[in-house]
Amino acid sequence: MNLKILTSASALALVIAGNAVAGSDRSAAWQAQLGDTAAVQAKSKGGAGIVIGIVDTGVASTNAEIAGRVLSTSSCAALSFRCSSGVYDDNGHGTAVASIAAGKFTSTASISMSGVAPNATILAEKVLNASGSGYDNDIANGITKAVNGGAQVINLSLTYLPTSAVINAVNYAASKNAVIVWAGGNSSAALNNGAKTNGLSAAALQRIIFVGSVGATNTLSSFSNRPGTGSAGSNSYASMWIMANGENIIAPGLMYGPTSYAYWTGTSMAAPEVAGAVALLEATWPVLIRNGTASAVLFKTATDLGAKGTDSVYGTGLLNINAAFQPIGALTVTTVSGQSVAVSSLTSGMVTSGALGPLTQVRSLLSNYTTFDTYQRNFSSNLSGLISSASTASVTTPAATTPTTVPTTTLKHLAGGGYVAATGVGGVSFGQGVFGDTGANDIADRMFGARDRGMTAVMLVDGRGDVAAVSRGMNSTAAFAQAYWGPDTPAAEQLSRLGASTALLGLAQGGDASAVGASLGGRVRLAAGWSATDESTSSGLASNRTRSAARAAVFGVNAQVTRRWSLGATWSGLQETNGLLGSTYDGAGLLSFGGHHASRAVSVASAYDLGGGRSLLAEAAWVSTDGASLGGGLVRDVSAITARAWGVSFVQADALRAGDQFSVSVKKPLRVTSGTASLAVTTVDSEGYASTGFTTVGLAPDGNETDLDLAYGAVVRGGLRLGGEVNLRSDAQNVRGQTDVAFKLSGALSF
Repeated sequence: MNLKILTSASALALVIAGNAVAGSDRSAAWQAQLGDTAAVQAKSKGGAGIVIGIVDTGVASTNAEIAGRVLSTSSCAALSFRCSSGVYDDNGHGTAVASIAAGKFTSTASISMSGVAPNATILAEKVLNASGSGYDNDIANGITKAVNGGAQVINLSLTYLPTSAVINAVNYAASKNAVIVWAGGNSSAALNNGAKTNGLSAAALQRIIFVGSVGATNTLSSFSNRPGTGSAGSNSYASMWIMANGENIIAPGLMYGPTSYAYWTGTSMAAPEVAGAVALLEATWPVLIRNGTASAVLFKTATDLGAKGTDSVYGTGLLNINAAFQPIGALTVTTVSGQSVAVSSLTSGMVTSGALGPLTQVRSLLSNYTTFDTYQRNFSSNLSGLISSASTASVTTPAATTPTTVPTTTLKHLAGGGYVAATGVGGVSFGQGVFGDTGANDIADRMFGARDRGMTAVMLVDGRGDVAAVSRGMNSTAAFAQAYWGPDTPAAEQLSRLGASTALLGLAQGGDASAVGASLGGRVRLAAGWSATDESTSSGLASNRTRSAARAAVFGVNAQVTRRWSLGATWSGLQETNGLLGSTYDGAGLLSFGGHHASRAVSVASAYDLGGGRSLLAEAAWVSTDGASLGGGLVRDVSAITARAWGVSFVQADALRAGDQFSVSVKKPLRVTSGTASLAVTTVDSEGYASTGFTTVGLAPDGNETDLDLAYGAVVRGGLRLGGEVNLRSDAQNVRGQTDVAFKLSGALSF
C-alpha cells in the first residue's frame, strides 16, 4: 500500500501581487548561517556546475529567480496522478523551494532576497499535486529520476516517511554520490515519531541531512520537528540533523501572481538553504562529492545550540556556511615522497644567508601553497614565513637608529720585535654583523688575566712578520688576512674588508678558529686558516637556528711580482651540515636543501703601491657548490650552484696627519649567480583529484648587494689609536630595495 506524503510548509503570508512586504530582507535573517555571502559565493562560483534536484510540486521555469537554469529534462515523476501541466508548478511550493536553494540575487526598493547557490542548475521532478500531496512511490520515483538526471544534491521539502520504496530510492541515490536533504517536518514532534529507520545503506547514512527550523533568535520554531532520540541504523537522528532559518523566508509566491513574492514558513524553507549550502561546498571541492563528506562538513561546522552531536532538539546545531568554508582540522602538505604532513609541524624553517638572498622565487611559490584539511579539501596557504632572513639583515631603518659597536685591541710588544694582540668586542649588534665581529668568550681573559669577557682573539706576530692567531666566537677572516698578506699591511686590512678571498671562511664563524702565515725568502708568503661554527649553538650564522654547522679551511699564497705589485691566490673549502652557503635549516625538516653540502672557491687578489702612501687593491672569488637529491620534504633536489664576490679598495696613508690612514672601498659580497631547486607542488583538477608534480625555481637573488665603505684611523695620544668606519649597503643581503647604514668605532692601545 502506498502512503500519502505532504509538503512540509506550514504557512504563507499574503503578498500583494507584484510587490513585497515592507522590511523584508531575507539575507539578514540568516546572515549568521551564510556568513560572508560575497566571499563564499565568489569562492564557490555560486554553486555553478552543481545540479540540485527539487523533488516537489514542480517549478515555474520562467520565474525570474530561476529562469535559464532549469534543466529541460525536468519532468513529472508522479505515478499516482497525471500531471496535466507537466512539470509546471501549479501549487507554488516547489518554485519557492527552488528559489531559496538557488534563486538569483534580487534587490529592489521593496524586496531583497537571494538563493544560497544562485548559479546552481535546477532539475525539477514533480511528485506532489496542486494541493501539495503525493504518495511514497511518487517520491521514490522522483528521487530516482533526479539522480539519474545528474543531481548531486536532492532536496525533499516534504514529509519523511521511510517506506521500503523510499529507502530503496535513497540508497540508490547515495550509491551515485548524491546528498539527500530532507525537511524535518512541521508537527512539533520527534522525527518519524521517534521510530527507528531501518534499511539505509552506509552510503545513505553518510549522505542524509535532516533539517529543522529556527527563527530570527535561533531558537526552535514552534512548529518544527526535533530529531528526538530515534535513530537510523547505528546513527542517531540527532547526528544527522542540522538547523536553519525557516520563518518568514521571502520567495516567489505564485499563488498570488507570477511575479509576486511571499513570506514562507516551515522546515520546507530551511531544507533548501542546506541544499544550497551543499551545492556551494561541492562546487568548490568536488572531492566532497566523491567522498560523500559534504554533510559531515556541515555537521562539523554547525554553530552549537545545545549538546552538539547528541542534542535531541537542535541536533548538530545551526547551519554556518562561513565556518564550513574554513579549514577543518590540521592542514597538511604533500611531500616529495607523497606523504601528508601537518603544516602545524613545520616549525623548522630556513634562515637565509646573504649569498642566497631572500629566496624570492621559493617564497613566491610557498606564499600560495596547496594544503589540505581533514576532509581532503584544498586550501591556499601562505607558507613563506618558513623562510626568514639572518639577524644581520633585519635592519632597514636609517643610520640614525643603527647601533654602534666599539671593538678594542690591546698590544704587548715583545723583545726582538713583534707583539701579541688581544681583541674584544661587546654584545652582537647589527654593526658587528656588517663588520664581522660576532662573539664573546674568554680566551684573552685566560691568557692576559683580563676581566673583559669581550676579549676574544689572540694573535702572535714575531719579528720576521710570521703570524699565528687563535680565536673563539670572533670573525676569523681578519686574522687570516694578516697571516696571508703580512701583519699591519694595507693589503691585509683592506682585503679582509673586501672579503672575497675569505668568502667561504666567513660562513663558518662563531666557534674555534686559527690562522698561520709565514714569509719564504721575503718575496713569497704562505698562509692557512681554519674556522668552524660554535658547537654549543650549532649555528651557521649569527642567528638562532639549530642543527646546522659548518667548517671551512683556506690556503693562500702571494708573491711580490715587482717592487710595487703583488699578486695572491687562495683555495678554500667549506663543509656544511644542514646548511647551504650560510643558510641554515633543519636537515630533517620539510624545507631542507640537503643534509650536507661541499663548496670550493678560488680567488685572485692584486695589491699595487701607487706611491705617496697610496695603494690600490682588488680581489675576486668564484665559488662552486655541490647539488643534492632529497628523499622527502618539499624540496626534491638542488642543482650545483655557482657564486662570486669581488671588491676594490683605495688607501691613502698620511692623509691628514702622519700615521693616519683613509680608505674607500666598493665590494660585491658573495652572491649566488646560478642554481635551482625543485619543489613539490600539488594541484587539484576540476574533478577534485590531487596530483603532485615539481616546479623548478631559481636560487639567484633578485637583489645585487653593493657596499660602499669609508674608514679613517689615526694615533691620537700615547699609543692610543682610534678609528671610525661607515658602511652603506644597497640591496643589503641581496634583498632588492633594502638599504641600510652602519657605523663602527674602534680603539687599540699599544704599550
